[in-house]
Amino acid sequence: MARILKVQHWKPEFDYNDADYFARRGDSTEDLLLFAGEKAPDPRAYDLIIDYGGYMSAYDDAGHPWIATELRFLEDCLGTGTPVFGICLGSQLLARVLGARLYRSPSPEFGFKWIALNAAGAADPALGSLAGAGGSFLAIEWHNDAWDLPSGAELLASSEAWPNQAFRYGPRALAIQFHLEYTQPHIASMVALPGESESADPEREDRGDFSAPGPRFDEIRRTMERVLDGILGRQGST
Repeated sequence: MARILKVQHWKPEFDYNDADYFARRGDSTEDLLLFAGEKAPDPRAYDLIIDYGGYMSAYDDAGHPWIATELRFLEDCLGTGTPVFGICLGSQLLARVLGARLYRSPSPEFGFKWIALNAAGAADPALGSLAGAGGSFLAIEWHNDAWDLPSGAELLASSEAWPNQAFRYGPRALAIQFHLEYTQPHIASMVALPGESESADPEREDRGDFSAPGPRFDEIRRTMERVLDGILGRQGST
């Protein structure tokens, strides 16, 4: 049984794609809401820290003062060797902790997109199982910001629009710019929010098509579980 800490950036309304996976394994999970003033725990108490996505910019310290606290927590995770999995905003915060530049992307992305693994990605213990026959897999993109590859990190994947989609830093830190955690209810809820803006992706998917129920969301869930298998060292999830 693994101890999982979920760093979230708004109060949970829906379960993520990993909820059933952790339940089947008998893992224990806890939420951490630093934005709500919760205190960061000792990362050594956990087997995996997952830092999820969020709507805010990872460099908007003035608008979100808790970002400084989260950066310190991620630094502690890296310092103690606690495994960290950063997703979208989480990946950007990890990149920032590692000294990389964060900025408004010249190629924002919105909708279902294909992600291509490079040779390092195909050999990666977490992402390698996604290589398949064509070396690509489906993911969800919804971002306007981007990171440069941190010094000492290894690039693992790219999309057609943007080269920096995943990196590994050492054996215990994995960052992905794309989303695997969101379910169809997540996406339907987010696109329906008043004033919610999609990215300026010129190839963006229609909101209705993007949020409609369908097999693509099942594929995203299976992909998330395969990545978690690789992170936690357990193969064979279905």
